[in-house]
Amino acid sequence: MTNDQQMETGILFKYNYNATAPVVINQGGTSSGKTYAIQQVLFCLACTEKVVITVVGQDIPNLKAGVLRDAHNICERSQPLQQMIKNFNRTDRVFEFRNGSAGSTSSCQRNPFKSS
Repeated sequence: MTNDQQMETGILFKYNYNATAPVVINQGGTSSGKTYAIQQVLFCLACTEKVVITVVGQDIPNLKAGVLRDAHNICERSQPLQQMIKNFNRTDRVFEFRNGSAGSTSSCQRNPFKSS
């Protein structure tokens, strides 16, 4: 799953997927497609290599409203991607891939009940 024949992609996907730099910065306003394109790249990486990917967000409600919604949308639109995903654990928000890769989401919000 490495080309846009199997997943509808845009220019942001191509720039991110073909980047050779160790760090890639995506700039743009709200709804510019950054999150969607980066997730497409991460799905492609998870399908072609055995990796563990964690997408970190401000808090769980924001992750559910943005990243997870986009992830499910990407999966729904790509039959080859659906075939690569073994399971989605809704409780833990983890995608398990047939090749052993895993993709999850996590909040960086501090737990007020945890001691420092």
